[in-house]
Amino acid sequence: MRKSATQLKEGIMSQQSSHSTTDISRRGFLAGAGVGALGLAAAGMFGCAPTTEQGSSTPAPTVQSTADSAPTGTSAVAQPVEITDTKDTDVLVIGTGVAGLTAAISAAEAGAQVTVVEKLDGLKKVYAHSITAIGTSFQKELGEDWTPEELVDFWDQYPDSDSFMDREAQLFAAEHSAESIDWLIEHGVDIVGVTVPPTNPFQVPARTFVTSSDRDGVKAYLEPLHAKAEELGVEFNFSTEATKILTDNSGAVTGIETNAQGTGIQYNAKSLIVAAGGFGGSQDYLRLYAPLTPNSPAFDGEAKGFALSQARSIGADVVAPGGTMAYFLNVDGGYVDNAGQAMYVNRQGKRWVNENLYFLDRAGIAYKQGISQYWAIYDSKLFDEVAAATAEKGLTNGSIVKADSIEELARLMDINVAAFKETVEAYNGYCASGDDAEFGKPATRMGRVFDPDDPKEYDLDLIDKEFVLLNEIATAPFYAIEMTVQASALSGTAGGIRSNTNGEVLDVEGNIIPNLYAVGESSNGHLIGYFYPQSGTSLCMCFCFGRYAGAAAAANAGA
Repeated sequence: MRKSATQLKEGIMSQQSSHSTTDISRRGFLAGAGVGALGLAAAGMFGCAPTTEQGSSTPAPTVQSTADSAPTGTSAVAQPVEITDTKDTDVLVIGTGVAGLTAAISAAEAGAQVTVVEKLDGLKKVYAHSITAIGTSFQKELGEDWTPEELVDFWDQYPDSDSFMDREAQLFAAEHSAESIDWLIEHGVDIVGVTVPPTNPFQVPARTFVTSSDRDGVKAYLEPLHAKAEELGVEFNFSTEATKILTDNSGAVTGIETNAQGTGIQYNAKSLIVAAGGFGGSQDYLRLYAPLTPNSPAFDGEAKGFALSQARSIGADVVAPGGTMAYFLNVDGGYVDNAGQAMYVNRQGKRWVNENLYFLDRAGIAYKQGISQYWAIYDSKLFDEVAAATAEKGLTNGSIVKADSIEELARLMDINVAAFKETVEAYNGYCASGDDAEFGKPATRMGRVFDPDDPKEYDLDLIDKEFVLLNEIATAPFYAIEMTVQASALSGTAGGIRSNTNGEVLDVEGNIIPNLYAVGESSNGHLIGYFYPQSGTSLCMCFCFGRYAGAAAAANAGA
């Protein structure tokens, strides 16, 4: 049975207990569903000093919304060089990610002369596979009929989400998401169907993930879009880094200065679209905007926060709500307990979460508590049921440990034996009574899973399945699977300069800054919120607002 957004919200919120409200008082966990390694929206912003597992007294992140929030340091972007050349264009786009290429194509199709600058020597990296969308032909064939309002309710289902989110813009993206899918197909992207990830049997909305044929985001999206842009006459200038946005005396944007491998080139443009990515490659910006984010090599090291670096000088409003896209994996294949049937403990040997929460939700709580590693605990009965099939490598190299007693398991995990034993005894009591007095995990729960007998690769049938969630840790041998934030889990940032549904950048008073547009990670803080809500959401925003910003920029340029 399809659940409404309201039912999903009630189901998730009912799992919060008084024990954990300190840790999640301001959307302390993520919502939604994930597929593939999208990883575009990440990183908490404007929190305070990192919490640790020993305490949770650190206040939750706050929303920063002012041009004065942008740091004045120059370490985030390349140093300007003497300008020795000048070029003119109608529409100038910074960046060759999905948003930038989409905007460039849209502007060119509207008749504008379009130039793109990219600091890399080739197309930007992108971690992308599936797109959140509703109302597509694929979904209609399956009888899925979520409305834009339901999808946005799902995105914004946690407390305080309406305090800074631009619901109008979110609805706009949801309403035009099917249009984006059609546009991609028309422009050479191989969209093959819809799916719902098996990683979330409980909180998944209707099948909202429209997937490409290739899990490599560059091959799936960037290469066909780049080819289309070149076909339309878009000029690409690689190894050319934007260093400064230029304005006239009235504050209207007139172009940019760039550093092209030591050569200074000024680009004059009637419209400028900033699609320069986030700030994951800047340690300064990560410390300022994302102090709680675990270190991750997956962050795009080339995304230095250009949009944020320019916010103060151009008067743009900054929205940095705080949040993360992070999830935990066992690097050797033990990432199997998506229903939360095991018990999870931190390095102190204590439970720290309702294990039944969706894995993005759990990661959000871990993020708030400063947890970058934990253990999933199984007895032999549960391990054989849900983990054994993928555990061989982990058992060999030690990321999964096995013992004949609880005490020995604790020693292998290098955690406090007495604390862990006490935790196991308490948990077994909850399992016996069917009442998790600590975190409120239900004893059983019905979920939706793929039909194992369905032979299709995409558009799979779903069936109902009952999961037993409170499982005693009683039968030796016992197992612990080490779960850590993996390299693929954190690959982008959330937060940037505010824009409207046409991509027009707004100042701190809500006025449009003439000739300036921003899309993608450069402008997503008002769309995504404290925590990344659902995999595919960022691509949904990139393709929608990229298309509309490109068209608006072309019209502004007189095309």
